[in-house]
Amino acid sequence: MNQLGTQLYGEVPREFFGLLAGPNAPLYADVLDRLAPAFEDVGHLSRAEAAEIVVALLRERPDVEVRAEFPDATAEAATLQGQASLLLRRLVETRWLLEPVRSDWQRLVTLNPAAESMLSSLRQIARGDHGQFTDSIQIACSQLLNPDGFGEQAFADLEACLSNVRQGLRELRRMEGGIERHTRRLIASDTLRENLAVLYDDFSETIGHACYRELVRARLPSRILHARRRLDTLATDERVLDQMQRERLRRGPQVDAPTAAAEIRTRVDELGRLLESVVPQADALDRRAADFARRAFARLRYLQETTSHQREIVQEVFRRVESATDGGRLHEIPEDLGLPSPWLVDAGLLSPDSLYRPRLRRIPGELEPVGDDVTEQEIDAAMAELGSNLRDTLNVIRANRFVERIEGPAGTRVGLADLPVRNDDVADIIACLLHAGARDAAYAVEAERDAADTASPGSEEKAGYAIENFSLEKK
Repeated sequence: MNQLGTQLYGEVPREFFGLLAGPNAPLYADVLDRLAPAFEDVGHLSRAEAAEIVVALLRERPDVEVRAEFPDATAEAATLQGQASLLLRRLVETRWLLEPVRSDWQRLVTLNPAAESMLSSLRQIARGDHGQFTDSIQIACSQLLNPDGFGEQAFADLEACLSNVRQGLRELRRMEGGIERHTRRLIASDTLRENLAVLYDDFSETIGHACYRELVRARLPSRILHARRRLDTLATDERVLDQMQRERLRRGPQVDAPTAAAEIRTRVDELGRLLESVVPQADALDRRAADFARRAFARLRYLQETTSHQREIVQEVFRRVESATDGGRLHEIPEDLGLPSPWLVDAGLLSPDSLYRPRLRRIPGELEPVGDDVTEQEIDAAMAELGSNLRDTLNVIRANRFVERIEGPAGTRVGLADLPVRNDDVADIIACLLHAGARDAAYAVEAERDAADTASPGSEEKAGYAIENFSLEKK
């Protein structure tokens, strides 16, 4: 039995699909979409007629650049007629268009049947055309429930039922893809108008009405149940099975009777499985649609809130901050920006729970024993790592080391304004303030608010931070 790849590339060349991955792929799709209706009318076009259609398309799209795919075609691509000739030439080479050699030397092109099937699939992918899945499945159910069915053409009736159910399920899955596309459009919507258009105009018409309303109207769940019972009856009817077998043998004389019987049994089982999968897939689509509706209304509420007066106030604040900093750092913003006084009610927009971050739980590692043959280099490396870890912690040792770097004997008193504080020393200042009352602290800290007994002490700007005034005394 031939594999799909062998059969496929026996019909079309490898360049057939490569055309849709080249630099002019979108333009080729537009050209084929424009030429296809003309082929439907007369079946073929002359090369000149096809070129006129392509030239008209290029005139409508002056912004589209036709990239030369032929090394010797730079001069030909300079005109619209030349560009159309190059596009048609490439379509013929890749066999999207067929140009058979004729005895009268006329250059007529036709659309490859494989290209016609491919073009139909491309339209469905691009435009999201939603078929009516209930129609195909309802036809299959009607065929199964027809008392006059499965007579002289029993095998043809079976294949027709299979084809219709498969088509209905494909339409159903296409609707699921449509929900994904509507979800992406919903997330990208920035205005209430766009949000409502996606929800009520597009989604409601293409998904809601096309799926659920027709599902209820056609009463498919009950019809599928009856059709499944009829199929079980047909699967045990020897007269019908014999008729299917004789019909199958007439179609393919090279097939023997046991193979034909097995093929019929396989198709009957497949039809039963497909019928059973219709309602679960429709239920899954129902859940996806409900989830889309929840997202749509959540997006609607968000846009309503953010497009209100509060959004304008927030935007004004950011505009003033941006103009005040002029590309600087955040701590360089001046204190007086001329902002209006905040309203206490607006503070309710921030929830303490939203700012909470759970603690990280670290997984304990295994301790590796140290051997007796430790080298001096390993000892020095371990001591260096230990010292680095101690320096990176805000402990009293770090605070004492910072105080030791301050010049002067014990009893020297230094104010915050005279402390040499760099960016790396901010953590040292924090360590000093944290451990000022510790027993091992080699210093004492007196805050200005305590010494002057004031609730509004002064502050000093150090390393980009405003720090409340205090004095430090070495012990």
